[in-house]
Amino acid sequence: MPLASAVHFLSAASATDGLYKVLACGLVVALIASVRSWSKGYVCVEERELAGRTFIIDGAFSGTGLSVFQSLAQRGAQVIALHPGPPSPAIVQLVVLLRETTGNERLYADECDLASVDSVRAFVLRWRKDARAGMMGEHEVRLDGVVFLEGDAPGSDSSTLALGAAQKWAPQRALPDERLSRHRMRRLTGRHALVQLLLPVLVKSASTSTSPLRIVSTVSPLYAIAAAQPHKFRPDDLDYTLKAAEGDGEPQQYPSGAPWEAEGRVALAAVLLWRELQARLASLASVKPGSASSSTTATSAAPILALSVCPGLTRASLFATLAPSLRRAPLRLALAVVSAPLVWLLAKSADEAAQGVLGALLGPVEGESEAARAAKGPERVEIEKEQEQASARAKGAGKGDDEKEGKRRMRVRGGALYREGREVRIATLDELPPSVGAALWDSESKLVERLLVAAVEAQKREDQEKQDSEASRKEEDEVRPEEAKKDV
Repeated sequence: MPLASAVHFLSAASATDGLYKVLACGLVVALIASVRSWSKGYVCVEERELAGRTFIIDGAFSGTGLSVFQSLAQRGAQVIALHPGPPSPAIVQLVVLLRETTGNERLYADECDLASVDSVRAFVLRWRKDARAGMMGEHEVRLDGVVFLEGDAPGSDSSTLALGAAQKWAPQRALPDERLSRHRMRRLTGRHALVQLLLPVLVKSASTSTSPLRIVSTVSPLYAIAAAQPHKFRPDDLDYTLKAAEGDGEPQQYPSGAPWEAEGRVALAAVLLWRELQARLASLASVKPGSASSSTTATSAAPILALSVCPGLTRASLFATLAPSLRRAPLRLALAVVSAPLVWLLAKSADEAAQGVLGALLGPVEGESEAARAAKGPERVEIEKEQEQASARAKGAGKGDDEKEGKRRMRVRGGALYREGREVRIATLDELPPSVGAALWDSESKLVERLLVAAVEAQKREDQEKQDSEASRKEEDEVRPEEAKKDV
């Protein structure tokens, strides 16, 4: 039918007009295809096998998270996918389906809500116990990477904050009366807590790994708004809620009149927090015997790399923000329908947004020096060289072929922010004194420590109450037979 209509339309015009119309339509199609190809952004070309490696992914059941989850599973890695609540039957079925399609049985789903430090602690304790009990068989507990993804699924608790939505609070089990921002907890404090609790396992795993381990954290593209307004960026004060009205103890809606600015400041603070983590890891690596003293070499030689990645705007996140229910905002819903073709043209799909995260996980380390290679030892260097050669033969193309096809490799450096496969320099952060990042890290560490102490004390109280109840139950069971004998 469309072909017949096109033929009828062209036959109704003269030969010259028909040729012009064909050329115009061809130019429009070529322009749309070019814009669509440009909006895809970076494409990961790494073909590394990950058999025997273990990764933890938060936000694995969003669109982008599922793409990263599936890619790691296809490469043979063991993946523990975190979910804010207990895995539902749908999530269990999804994990089973991924096991069948990828042929990888080492895929798991576990409960861990980054908005609750108590939940993070419970997951770490449970995971380390399960790993020793047989999740990894006869091998020691090890971890090769941690990935934090911002959910982009509609209705997801970690999804992009809808503009003008009311702030949600994250009450801790041990401190139910303390009002902590759920949005900030999932993007800063919860990630900080998980890394802190997993750091002993990461350091031990890094000592036996042939390449630096990766901690990859995604941030919102709205960081650029905060970077353009350095006078408004206050890392030591990230509470952007409006003050309560007079006579009203409840805070007003979050965010305030400019929610994009609040989102951008939290994203920029996350980049600063990860940069500070990398600086501390690099300082530990630089004091080891035989290591170089330069900051670049120390960063490359650090056994753990903390990276920030901006996957860009995704279609799911835009539709989740622009398309509320018809009853609440019909005009915004109409705007979402009208702008759907433009969103499809300029925004990324889940697979396209996952490419930058995969590049940060699999890409080679930028500027690896001879001293860093020598620190690995000749045996590890030979193993890496053989793996690269085998990967190139299996792929059937070398680096030169990738360059001919217009592809490029993403080389990573600890503490940096990457977007579209390239490092992004943020002048706002570069101009800050080192004390600012250290202060942000210390404040988050103190908050995490206080919440962990409260969680431990609450757990002790619950255990004591449980023991007391069991003791009283035993006493009652012992008294009942004696009373029965007296009655007889």
